[in-house]
Formats: sequence, C-alpha cells, structure tokens
Amino acid sequence: MATLVSLLCSSYSSPSTFFHKDSISSSFRSVSTLNFGANDIRRCCLAKEMANLDFKIIETDEKFLEVHSIEEYEKGVQFSNEKLVIAHFSASTHCRYNTRIQQFMVEQSRKSNKVKFLNVMANESEKTRHLCRRENIERIPHFIFYKNAEKIHEAVGFQQERLVSNILYYKDDPFSSVVQLNNGDELEKLIHTHDKLIVVNVGKRECVPCVKIYPSVVKLADQMAGRVVFARMNADENESCMEMLKEMNVSKVPAFLFFRNGEFCGKYVGSCTSMLIRKMVKLANQSYSKYIPENK
Repeated sequence: MATLVSLLCSSYSSPSTFFHKDSISSSFRSVSTLNFGANDIRRCCLAKEMANLDFKIIETDEKFLEVHSIEEYEKGVQFSNEKLVIAHFSASTHCRYNTRIQQFMVEQSRKSNKVKFLNVMANESEKTRHLCRRENIERIPHFIFYKNAEKIHEAVGFQQERLVSNILYYKDDPFSSVVQLNNGDELEKLIHTHDKLIVVNVGKRECVPCVKIYPSVVKLADQMAGRVVFARMNADENESCMEMLKEMNVSKVPAFLFFRNGEFCGKYVGSCTSMLIRKMVKLANQSYSKYIPENK
C-alpha cells in the first residue's frame, strides 16, 4: 500500500444527505457583479485587441465555441453528441483573466473528447445580454454544466483545481478505471461477477464533498487495478438507484459500499481519503486472515 501514501493528506468534509437538494455555499475567487454599461461593446472590441497583443492567439475547434445569441447557445447545448457541455459566461472588462480561462478550457477540451465548451461574452451585444438575463447570470465568471441538454451543475468563480474536479466528476469516460453504474441491476451484476473486493462510490449530482473526493477515487482505482474493483453510482440517477440504496440503508453521501464474493461487507460515509483507505486495508486484512491457520 506504499503507493497510496500520497493520497492520505485529503481533508475531511461532512457528508450530505441525498434526499434533499444541497445549497453550495463556498467562497469563490475573482467574482464580479455583472453590470452592463453603455460603452460595453466598444470596450469588448478594445479588450480583444489588447488580448491579442499580450497573449498568443489560441486556436480552437468544434469543442470550444464562441456563442453570440440564444439560438447558438441552445444549438451548442442540444447537439453535443452526449458530451459534457460547459458554458462559460464572462465580460470584456476581464480581458487578461478571460484569456487564462480560455486557455484552460481549450486544454481541457483537448484532453478529452467528452467535453465541449461554450464561451459567452456577456456584454458583447443585446443578444448576449438577453441570454444572461434568461440564465440568471448575476456574477462572473459563471459556469453552467449540461449533460444530454439538461442543466446539472453551476459554479461561480474560477478555481482551476475545483473546475478540474467538476469536469472529472460529471463527464462520462468509457476508459475510466471506475465502472459507471446506472441502475440497481447493474450493481447486482457487478457484485456477483467479481471475487475481488468491490468498492462502490455513491454520490449525487449536487454534492460538493462527492466532487472533492472523486479525483482520489480515480487515483485509487488506477493504482489498485487488478486487485480492487471500483464503481460509482449517483443516488439521484433514477428511481432504481434510489430504491436500492434505501434498501441498503444509505441516506448520506458520499458513501462507499464494500462487497466481496457477492456479499456486503462494510460501509464508509464521508470524504476523507485516508479513512477510506484505512477501511479498505482493514477489509483486505480480514479477508486474508481467513486463510491463515490458527496457532495451536
């Protein structure tokens, strides 16, 4: 387990009850109130010129789109080929800051074919101002996450590490070491297919602790591939998931359910990586001790 030492420094966050919608009350950096002025369009053009003088122009493709109207926005959200779509709202007054965010979004879109970005300059025109009013954008930068044309998450402020965690948590990755479970039947099949220790990470869409610990879950799954099977299930995915979790007495997330040889063998509720690892080690030792003969 020496390879897991680097993961033991995660801080603890309280779990949230998934039967109620959580309110996200975190402090954000570099957040501005969105106010429209008479000279916004002129400042927008000037800001673009300044950005091109100070920063290298970023080449973009279909995974990073500039949006200028509600029609373009809806088209970008709806025709996304099952990708995670992230809409970024900002304004021309954040010239240099916008360039850093744009660089981040282009880098993320190049890393994964499952992520697409829409970039909206809120004070570019009356059309973009109307779009912001419709989406209730009051502070910038503002990010809205969509999947299958459904709004699933919102975040205000630019914190790179936090956004990376959000992208990792919400996107679908068919090559991930963590198996995605979409219903109770898939969980039942997984439990009775493997004889290894199975760790099922239970979360929900709007859950800050769930997002926070998920990068560590992915690292653990990569490091322990072949020895432990990791899977994930969203409690609010559908009624099938909700009913199964209620039967298993899971009322708070993030929760981790442990199975071996088709049987439930333990549970951990919380977002402390070190405590999760200790629970896994304890279960592994208990299983190993069954094969050690007692001294007489």
